Amino acid sequence: MHRALSKKDLKTDISMDCFQQSSIGVLQLDHNLNCVDANPYAQELTCDNPEHNDVVTLSVNFRAAITPHIEHLLDSSQTSISTHILLPQQNDQPILLKTELARVNSAIDKHNRIFITLRNSSRSAQLAKELRVFRNAVENTGSAVVITNNRGEIEYANNRFSEITGYSFSEIKGKRPSFLRSDKTSDETYDELWSTVLNHNKWHGTLLNKRKNGTTYWSLQNISPIHDELGNIINFVSVSEDISLIKEHDEQMEKMAYFDPLTNLGNRRSFRRTLNQYLDSPQEQGLHALLLLDLDHFKQINDTMGHEAGDALLNTVASRLNFCTKNNTSVFRLGGDEFTIIFRSCDSKDLIIQRVNEVLNLLSQPVQIGNHEVSITVSIGITLIGLDSHDASDLLRNADLAMYHAKRSGRNTFAFYETQMDYDAQRTRSIEHDLRNALSGNQLKLVYQPQINADDGKITAIEALIRWQHPINGNISPVDFIPHAEETGLIIPIGRWVMLEACKAAQSLQNLGLPSIKVCVNLSARQFDDPALIEHIEEALQLSGLSPEWLELELTESMLMRDIPQAIETLNLIKAMGISLAIDDFGTGYSSLSYLKKMPVDLLKIDRSFLHEIPTDKDNMAITSTIIAMTKQLGLNVIAEGVETEEQMRFLKTSQCNLMQGFLISKPVSLEEFSDSYQSCQHYCGACKQQTNCTLTNQKKYQQNLFN
Repeated sequence: MHRALSKKDLKTDISMDCFQQSSIGVLQLDHNLNCVDANPYAQELTCDNPEHNDVVTLSVNFRAAITPHIEHLLDSSQTSISTHILLPQQNDQPILLKTELARVNSAIDKHNRIFITLRNSSRSAQLAKELRVFRNAVENTGSAVVITNNRGEIEYANNRFSEITGYSFSEIKGKRPSFLRSDKTSDETYDELWSTVLNHNKWHGTLLNKRKNGTTYWSLQNISPIHDELGNIINFVSVSEDISLIKEHDEQMEKMAYFDPLTNLGNRRSFRRTLNQYLDSPQEQGLHALLLLDLDHFKQINDTMGHEAGDALLNTVASRLNFCTKNNTSVFRLGGDEFTIIFRSCDSKDLIIQRVNEVLNLLSQPVQIGNHEVSITVSIGITLIGLDSHDASDLLRNADLAMYHAKRSGRNTFAFYETQMDYDAQRTRSIEHDLRNALSGNQLKLVYQPQINADDGKITAIEALIRWQHPINGNISPVDFIPHAEETGLIIPIGRWVMLEACKAAQSLQNLGLPSIKVCVNLSARQFDDPALIEHIEEALQLSGLSPEWLELELTESMLMRDIPQAIETLNLIKAMGISLAIDDFGTGYSSLSYLKKMPVDLLKIDRSFLHEIPTDKDNMAITSTIIAMTKQLGLNVIAEGVETEEQMRFLKTSQCNLMQGFLISKPVSLEEFSDSYQSCQHYCGACKQQTNCTLTNQKKYQQNLFN
């Protein structure tokens, strides 16, 4: 029968149990430093093979590590010391032991005994090391780090945060981060932020924050909730970057991608993006219009005044467009001298027209560029968004067709897109395509219209006029194909061919022994600007054998006035070759008499429009008489084209204009027909039209009736 345990025995048993199960190693050494007793954890730390030995034998490594400290204790007057020892392990990292040694006199053998407690500090040391590394990393990171409690009150901020914001930690400790708000970030963004993190999720986004000095900066923000063991939020950690430079760079790239660097208007890409966004969104009330604007004769400004002047003019145009446009209006520069405007929510088509006229009027005002005053006009094509088309490409194409229609209508005006323009454009493309084959396919031919001296009806010259005999469409008027040849550059080879054929025609008449007469050839603007013009003229004369005195080149006054110094230089080169020069369609352009005197021209041709209603139109009669008198005063010859009635002829003779050309005298005819007629009679008095046998007596009699 077992005896009952006393309180003392029970306390001893409990102590022994704690001793055996303790996570602190406890061992007792005698005066010979042999282990008298050790609990299991002490044996695990200090013995090589604790589970295989009944007697506790300390490992060599432990003895080597602990002996110096025991000797220090025994040699000193201290009864205990505390220290750390680094205990090597066979196949692992050394462990750090916090060691406390106490010297106690034994009641049994009167010798000193050493009690040692061992605590494994390696994990704590590792954690402390990791914490130091982490803290050092946080303090020296390039990101701003802020830690708040679960109420959003700041508990920690690193140095980078202070560098970015200008606030020291002492200034913001305990405050909520709302002092960084710049009011330029929407409330919706902050609502989303707090809703995300309070629902235990991470939030990522950008905020436009405010520094202590009031300036703003862009912050790329990552905010995460920190949870305890039970999943409750105890902190929020914000890690942010100052991305202001990146944003600035992005804005510059955006500007480069979507804005014209010269005028700061949106560019073609911006225009397409805006138009597509508008087409994709619900349509607003009213009419919406797309305008395409093209400056008239802008190339002339660039060529005569230089590209800097051209750029200055484009900037002025952009400023004026911005000034005269109102709300619901967007302005863009597509490139070169092309601009677009989008009008939204106009009440009526009349309002669109009114606003377009405002643009035309403002842009037509003179512009001061350096020491020069420049006038510029614009042609505008208009298409109605949603009515003409819902497709951006089609709308731009419609506006382009309307704009070219405005240019053909005289420029400095506008035109609305009409479906007929599609047909016209298709016909234009067909003409341009076929025109490339016309020259090589021998579809082009020349006809000749004679010019006479009304004093005696004698033929003085013939004008070469081009015709196109299309294999399918028949005769195509020069009015329809010459502008396309000019625009595409085909006028250069066509004009070269015309000059050579005309020179050959004049020479062929001389080869028949007929009286020599001049052949008149029209030069286009593209030909006149061609650096190879002189070479082409010389080539035509050389190949045909025609003497230069029998060639007359006709140029329009508008061509000559584009670049007057260059025009005079080119005219002088032609004149030096012995070739006559005439200004065609005189009175329809904007010639300056002071410049006209400087040009080496021989003859002015009065445009047919002034003769059209003579003698009923008194204004045209006055203008024509004035042109004739002025030309005589300048010492130039003058010829009237488009003479169709005897009344017109008599008026011209009375006004001292004796040189004439027109259907009254002869329609344009082929070289063969003219040659046959010219061989029979070198006069166009009308007698041969009325009598079978032409005699000199009849001819003189008819001349008296017609020309006197």
